[in-house]
Amino acid sequence: MNKKLICFDMDGTVYLGEHLFKGAKETFEYLKQNDISFVFLTNNSSHSLKFYVEKIKRMGIECNEDNFYSSIDTTIRYLKDQNVKTLFVLGVKTFKEELKKHFQLIEDYQEEVPDVVLASFDTELVYDELKNACLYIQKGSKFIATNMDYRCPIEDGLYIPDCGGLCKWIEMCTNKAPIFLGKPEPTMIYQVMEKFSVSNKETMMVGDRYYTDIVAGLNAHVDTVAVLSGETTLEEFQKATKKPTYIIDSIADLIDLLEK
Repeated sequence: MNKKLICFDMDGTVYLGEHLFKGAKETFEYLKQNDISFVFLTNNSSHSLKFYVEKIKRMGIECNEDNFYSSIDTTIRYLKDQNVKTLFVLGVKTFKEELKKHFQLIEDYQEEVPDVVLASFDTELVYDELKNACLYIQKGSKFIATNMDYRCPIEDGLYIPDCGGLCKWIEMCTNKAPIFLGKPEPTMIYQVMEKFSVSNKETMMVGDRYYTDIVAGLNAHVDTVAVLSGETTLEEFQKATKKPTYIIDSIADLIDLLEK
């Protein structure tokens, strides 16, 4: 199988919490030995790339910031292309600090309506911020979200609310649905394909979640590999109208697939 770039989801695909899945380390050693580039694609905007680099290295996988691309990168690029100047942001402090480098952030409620209300995975959310976001959207702010994940997996088979779940609250209040920027939109994959100068046929997307990871790969017209170590079950993958190119038990089986 002639692949030059493999895009990986992280949570539920490579690891869960602080637990690296069996076979993951060997898989990335194989990619390095065979000159296959890899990029971790994350919809999670609550952590910096530095956080992920340190986490993955701590698990024993050699990497640097070039091996990561997040919804933060996609969001900033999109907002700049749309000539957005002012934002009201539902997000953690580190995300807001990164956005301040490029845009004017409105911190509290005021009469002037921002260009965009931007929602993200906000583990520091307070009610007043949610209320203000709803008021701004009703007054004309464009509603944009970094990703559509409804929930985020944690250890012991449990989940916590993610950006998509937060957006459901806002939509019920405002009757406005957001424009989602992360997976399953193909933008992130297109951008990393451009960065690594590879074609669709040379690229592969590996993930555990059908409605984000796999659909992103399908939308980008690349081969998709569904792993059964995360949220979506085998039955759910098999029932999908557009099925993954391949289904494997876990990342440990990826080497055998690439050898075919």
